[in-house]
Amino acid sequence: MAVMHYQFEAIHPFTDGNGRTGRILNILYLIHQRLLDKPILYLSRFFIESRNDYYRCLREVTENGKWQQWILYMLEAVAQTSRDTAYRIEAIHTLIGDVITKARGKTKAIEREGFVDLLFKWPYCKINIVERELKCSRITATKYLNEMAGLGMLERLKVGREYYYINTNLVKLLSE
Repeated sequence: MAVMHYQFEAIHPFTDGNGRTGRILNILYLIHQRLLDKPILYLSRFFIESRNDYYRCLREVTENGKWQQWILYMLEAVAQTSRDTAYRIEAIHTLIGDVITKARGKTKAIEREGFVDLLFKWPYCKINIVERELKCSRITATKYLNEMAGLGMLERLKVGREYYYINTNLVKLLSE
């Protein structure tokens, strides 16, 4: 992956979008090699946070053939991003458990199969999404979302004529 990424960056084949394309190729390579089941690693954060090291290591390969430090840099990117992703997944599971615990006995929405999953699939949820995903009426979807907002687990926000129900704890976690 490190060699492929370097070679792609070295030829820089496009006038725009080489960085994004290179980062996507990294993830696709890991999936192709069966080292990753789903494209859940966000290597871009690591590269952005260590931008100077990223460019220095690339330049050192080009100018001095220093592959070892480049490969170690890329391994650290995958390792650190993997740890961060594992942390976020565990934190999401904790948030799901908290929602279930806090809402149990206070709203029937929590008992509806798929409802809690929906709140974590769609951090910004609308009534029509609940209708479609749960195959329920608009009245039921609205009731479920309003009850969750009333319990403080969603933030209700009106944008134009549409209401959005925001899972603020999830959005905060994903934004860290």
